[in-house]
Amino acid sequence: MLIDELIQCNQSLQKENLVIYTWGNVSCREGKYILIKPSGVKFDDLSKENISKIDISSEDLISGYKPSVDTPTHIHLYKNFKNINAVVHTHSKYATIFAQAKKPIPCLGTTHADYFYGDIPLVDDLSYDEIENNYEQNTGKKIVQYFKKNSIDPLNMGAALCPSHGVFTWGKDLSSALKNAIVLEYIAEVAYKTLVLNPEPNFNKELLDKHFLRKHGKKSYYGQ
Repeated sequence: MLIDELIQCNQSLQKENLVIYTWGNVSCREGKYILIKPSGVKFDDLSKENISKIDISSEDLISGYKPSVDTPTHIHLYKNFKNINAVVHTHSKYATIFAQAKKPIPCLGTTHADYFYGDIPLVDDLSYDEIENNYEQNTGKKIVQYFKKNSIDPLNMGAALCPSHGVFTWGKDLSSALKNAIVLEYIAEVAYKTLVLNPEPNFNKELLDKHFLRKHGKKSYYGQ
C-alpha cells in the first residue's frame, strides 16, 4: 500500500543519514489528497493511524495527527508541478551547507549529471513579509517561481535549495523523490570537496547532455 511505502521512505531519511531527530519529512500524492509525516513524531513511531491525510484543494486535515509544519510547501509544489507525486524535505549536511552559503550546487561531473540536468538551483530569498505571513507556503512559492521564471522542467531538476534553510526534492513517485534526496547529498559532498581541491573546475556541457539524456527523456538508452 502507498501509506506503507510512505512510512518506509520517511524512515529511510534517518537510515540514510539525511536527517537527525525529526528534521525532515516525506509526502506523496494520493488522488486529491496528500499523505505526509505528522509534525514532531519520531520516525520509528510512524504508523498508518498517525500519518496525516490532507485535502490538496481545501488543505483540510482529513485524518491522522497534525501534519508537518512544512505541509503548505508540499501542497504548493503539488498544485504547480503537476507531474510530481512525492516530495522530500531534509536538512542534510552538505546540501544545507550550500543552502546556508547561498550558493547553487554546481554540476562538476557525470555523477551529478546522471540525475540532475545542471546546477542544483538556489531559489530567491524570502522577504520580511513573506517570512512573517504564510512562511511555509511562500517557501513553496519561491521554488515554483524560480522554476517557472527560468523555464526549468521539475522532472529534469528534481531538487531545489532554499537559502539559509535546506533542500526539497521530488519525483514522479516516492522511490524517485527519495533517490533524488540521497543522490543530492552525495553530490553536494563531492562538489564541496572538489571545490576545496580546485576552486575553478570546469565541466563539459556536451558531457552533461550525454549523461543526463542517456538516462532520461525520449532517447534514453540506459537500463533494461
